[in-house]
Amino acid sequence: MKEKLLILIIIALLVNIESNAQKPIMLDDIHYYVSDSTVRNTAVNYFKNFFKGREMAEQPINPLSFIDFISLRPDESTLNISSPGPFPGIKVGDPKRWERDKVKPDPKNPPMYGVRWLAINTKSIRKTVKQLLKEGYEFAAGDFTLPTEPNVNAVAMYGFDYNIIVLVERPQLKSKSTFGIDHLQLIVKNLEENVKFFQDVLAAEIIDKKERSTVLKVGNHKFVLSEPEALGLSREQVVERDPKKFVANIDHLGFLYDDIEPAFYAAKANNYKIVMEPQQMMYFEKPTPYTFCILMSPDNLQIELEQEEGRVTARKLYKTAK
Repeated sequence: MKEKLLILIIIALLVNIESNAQKPIMLDDIHYYVSDSTVRNTAVNYFKNFFKGREMAEQPINPLSFIDFISLRPDESTLNISSPGPFPGIKVGDPKRWERDKVKPDPKNPPMYGVRWLAINTKSIRKTVKQLLKEGYEFAAGDFTLPTEPNVNAVAMYGFDYNIIVLVERPQLKSKSTFGIDHLQLIVKNLEENVKFFQDVLAAEIIDKKERSTVLKVGNHKFVLSEPEALGLSREQVVERDPKKFVANIDHLGFLYDDIEPAFYAAKANNYKIVMEPQQMMYFEKPTPYTFCILMSPDNLQIELEQEEGRVTARKLYKTAK
């Protein structure tokens, strides 16, 4: 009896070690592709001017010029902003990757599976709303309700390229920064399949459940996964992510690891779609500090597993003014 108990304890420990091995250090980047280079500047200034974002710098080893890294609060994910590719110096496996039909940004475009909105928190939203209205940004008409926190004060607005940004009031926040990332809201076709994906690959922890919605914690950030009905949408209103179309929005999420292989093999063992196996990123045929692989969620949201030589925390280097 004691031997059987000891075996069960060893198995449990091994399972726990494997789970921790594939857990990311943090959500490292929320990557927006914007409609053009002009909007790239608009997006950078939007986060800097209204949300006190600061531009971050890379390590000086072959830095990437086609991405802007914006941080709202220290130790959080950055908001990465790029114009549409192709990018000089980057070779991709599929030469037709960027030969896509561009969908013109419009608030009337149908919602799409993937990231529905980025939520930004602050202790008080009144001043921010007043300033954004003065600058001409549009807010959603009528009452806005978070699907898992209906009693929390929140408002939705259209930012650059009509991306949805939600302001969430968190008066209890203890932070020197006025703004920070509150959560990411995903719209999913099948809640159970997507929760399982986040658990299998990213060792996600369930922290709350509501009807047709589940709140997950991955690394240092909160993700709310909701089926259309939880967001007041019908299935007919939501469109699939189409690789033949370019839509300016949050294109992918990147998670930082000290070693991406355990998570990669977890994805492979569970037969999730792998677009690119782990490899070092080359820029103008020279190595960069980045090694990453690309997976697809059940709804074809791109998930990147990343590691960077010399960095196992949030970005710390601020970009100096020229």
